[in-house]
Amino acid sequence: MKICTLASSSSGNCTLISHGKTHILIDAGISLRRITKSLKALDISPGELTAVLVTHEHTDHTNGIKMLTKYHAVPIFAPESVAAGILHCAPEAEPCLRRIHPGVGFTLGEMDVTSFRTPHDTPESVGYRFHAEGKILAFATDCGCLTQELLDGTRGADLAVIEANHDVEMLKNGKYPEFLKRRVLSRRGHLSNDECGELAVLLGKAGTRQIVLAHLSRENNTPRVAYDTVSAALRGAGAEAGDVEIGLAPPDDLGCVYIL
Repeated sequence: MKICTLASSSSGNCTLISHGKTHILIDAGISLRRITKSLKALDISPGELTAVLVTHEHTDHTNGIKMLTKYHAVPIFAPESVAAGILHCAPEAEPCLRRIHPGVGFTLGEMDVTSFRTPHDTPESVGYRFHAEGKILAFATDCGCLTQELLDGTRGADLAVIEANHDVEMLKNGKYPEFLKRRVLSRRGHLSNDECGELAVLLGKAGTRQIVLAHLSRENNTPRVAYDTVSAALRGAGAEAGDVEIGLAPPDDLGCVYIL
């Protein structure tokens, strides 16, 4: 399997998972033009996409679906309430929608996929777990706290993309209005660097060797702060240098291609 983030921020989210001729987007929160340009850089066209898996209906995860389905009719997989949210903004996407149930696995091309619930301030939000040729990849962002379902969904993955949204002190002392600070800090908001570090430690102990930090806040975080916080948590838990490789997902550009 290969994974590459196309965008990862509150301005838009989109990630490509590939294995053989199977190409899956997680979310389509950027324009079709940007999706097409990014895929071209990876030698893929939108017409080659097997599916789009949607995590939740916030617009930074769904903005590109209307045009993508208009011009390419790509199947869109989403939980029932997420599908309803998509249809509210893009009713013409109905023929492309495929409803899924969290915890129930399905197969897309050469990959087996399972969704799992994540805690976020929407009626329903999920992460995804992929399995192919003995390798496991897990994806979970937009999580307000660590839950058992989140741990079960990510534990045992060879590579995990997880959220390191904010530094708590930067957020508390930053320019966000109080209501937005409360939302981000809530148990249905976003994972802090410290919470991401806790998750990274649990994953590392379960065998994960690659972790990509995603959905970093521009206002309340920096790549260096996120990396240092998670690295310190791993070292504090006894991890040796090189035990777990940590990568960073750029907010608006192609990230590195990680290969399992």
